[in-house]
Amino acid sequence: MGAVERAIAEIEDLAGHDIQERNIGPLVAHVRGNLAVAAASIARHPSPSVAIITGFFLADGEPPNCETDGPPGAAMLAAGFASVGIPCRIATDQVNSRVVRATAAVADPAGQIPIDVISMRESGGDGGTPLAEVERAWLASDPPISHVIAIERCGPSRDGPARNAHGDDMTSCNAPLERLFLAGSWTTIGIGDLGNEIGMGSVPYDVVARSVPHGDKLWCRVACDHPLVCGISNWAGAALLGAMTLLESRWTAAMLERMTPEFGHRLLEAAVVNGGAVASDRSGGPPRPHLSVDGLPWSVLERTYRRIHDICRSARA
Repeated sequence: MGAVERAIAEIEDLAGHDIQERNIGPLVAHVRGNLAVAAASIARHPSPSVAIITGFFLADGEPPNCETDGPPGAAMLAAGFASVGIPCRIATDQVNSRVVRATAAVADPAGQIPIDVISMRESGGDGGTPLAEVERAWLASDPPISHVIAIERCGPSRDGPARNAHGDDMTSCNAPLERLFLAGSWTTIGIGDLGNEIGMGSVPYDVVARSVPHGDKLWCRVACDHPLVCGISNWAGAALLGAMTLLESRWTAAMLERMTPEFGHRLLEAAVVNGGAVASDRSGGPPRPHLSVDGLPWSVLERTYRRIHDICRSARA
């Protein structure tokens, strides 16, 4: 194994650390090695163009809103892609749009990255675009979309409904964006931290069912080409950009700027302060707007961002 391969493996291990102690180790082990493959599929593509799907609504939040995991990672990825000229766009549904727009505004101050906000209803009428209309636009995109990434986006379970971490049905606040994910012949990358996210169908049901709490109920049946399992899904934004910088030196300077801990903090802050994103409280209280992800404060999250950034910077020095 060469230096680049070792560095990518190291950042994959960092991003996959089970810091929340939810026993995702077996899921991480099953997909180990996929970070390098996923990054190479974009870096080696002759004309990459990426669409990113995100937004996980927490109906039990006070107030109910999108969680802090997902949109900051999506915005980091979009900023990194845009910085090196890779066309990209972000999609979410109406209930999560405030948080997604807030993070995208920091990642893309000029407003050059398109954001597709999908209606919660087939016919529209709630301020979002009907899903079928967005699907047609993606299939007719010029340049053609080469990759679709779903990051921390809940998908249908084994018995149909999308389910949250408690195994509760959340179909009413989760538009079926897996239809976009599966609509074309593009390469798919699925990022999750529990097993109920789009793309986690590539991890066997039995692995999720016996490993994580309520895994038998929440396992998402939608598979993908390259699944990535991280302790916090946002970390995958830094990890995937980092792996791409290691594979393509001409992207190093621009992408390293978009995966710094400082930039990650700005994205999280925008999600919470401007978007009202909510996060669970380790004290057992309901999710509320504060600068944490899945109950982990920024002081904890920052260490992994910094180590990923330092490894990539040192490897390219």
